[in-house]
Amino acid sequence: MKTSHSVLVATVVGAAGLVLSERQNQRRLALQAAEMHQSWIAGLETNPEMLALWTLPGGELSDGEYRNLLHANRLISFVAAKFRAGLLDRGSLRVQARWLMEREIARTYWQKYGGFREEEAVDRKDRAFNSILDDEYTALADKDTVTA
Repeated sequence: MKTSHSVLVATVVGAAGLVLSERQNQRRLALQAAEMHQSWIAGLETNPEMLALWTLPGGELSDGEYRNLLHANRLISFVAAKFRAGLLDRGSLRVQARWLMEREIARTYWQKYGGFREEEAVDRKDRAFNSILDDEYTALADKDTVTA
């Protein structure tokens, strides 16, 4: 009986280790993807030819406006990576989301691309992030409407 108990405990410990290892690997991959995303956007911001390739058709934005939106994207993506990696909990994310949405450029970005971020959400972590940012966007947009 003791041997089977020991085997069961060893199996449970081994399975828990595998789960933790997989979770750590997923966090590492998310951070590597975020690093690549940040580098790609930085390249767009400094290369006018690449910027022109990725600017929305119709010329509704000037290069300067588009660069500002790219900057907002970089900052929001950085906060998203911190949330995904577990460096922010929901409360601290809400504080950072409020700080972001107090800036007009972040509200402009969210108005234009928040829906796309919701479409590309792959799991509940992404949906929680989007929901918190959307809540803060809505709260500040409503506040702006009341004061206007």
